[in-house]
Amino acid sequence: MASPEFLLSAPSTSRSFSKAGREALAMLARVEQWSTLAWNDIKLRYRRTTLGPLWITLGLSATVLSVGILYGVLFGNELTEYIPYFAIGLVAWTFLSSVINDGCAVFLGAAALIRAIPVPLVVHVYRMLARQLLVLAHNFLLIVGLWLILRWPLDANVLLLMPGLALNVIVALGLALFFGIVAARFRDVQLIVSMLLQLVFLTTPIMWQPKGLKGSAMPYVADFNPVYHLIEIIRRPLLNQAPTSTSWAISGVVAAGSFALGMAFYARYRHRVPFWV
Repeated sequence: MASPEFLLSAPSTSRSFSKAGREALAMLARVEQWSTLAWNDIKLRYRRTTLGPLWITLGLSATVLSVGILYGVLFGNELTEYIPYFAIGLVAWTFLSSVINDGCAVFLGAAALIRAIPVPLVVHVYRMLARQLLVLAHNFLLIVGLWLILRWPLDANVLLLMPGLALNVIVALGLALFFGIVAARFRDVQLIVSMLLQLVFLTTPIMWQPKGLKGSAMPYVADFNPVYHLIEIIRRPLLNQAPTSTSWAISGVVAAGSFALGMAFYARYRHRVPFWV
């Protein structure tokens, strides 16, 4: 049975929350610190490789071409419409799932630095998030390549990508703070989250489209899935469509809730993390 230590910490106060918020903002302003660390992570991970992080993009490209063509034919979809839909959804999902997976290990992976250097823990979260944004930038090359081949129309709707991406980053930050702290205390959390992400992937319209669902109740599988709406506010602008007001509203609520949850846990438990890792 797990020790109640995690639940017996001193209660969070508005003062500690405010202090944690100021700490997070102060470290956010030190872009050169965590962005340099993130870039070094990328260089070390792909040291002595020819293409570096582009290997991830090539892997996604192979998935899009193989699975995209197969499922496009099986579902009876027009490939020129289905492949961009699948590719953009897969890129957005890869970012979210990678942040959550890496978020679970963000403090465990930086245990040596946490014990040796007294810097705010949020730096390690910014470092991980910056690293994933760099990978996302490489993966966007896949979408650019598809557009150069298929040439679907684009107009001013593409500008809505920026607020959509911003909401996804806020969600990612909040979840990374939350899962990073919880997983530092309970090591099984990372394995549980990894399994749940596989289930979420299968139940989220990434490889399949909501319009293909049969039965009056089936569309709710997508409508009540917050991950679907987070992906839609990135995917629809790149497909020359404006996200629905429902997607904006649900994504905004999820972003606010995730950020509040992450900051609450950070404010309350950040001083215990060095003892847990």
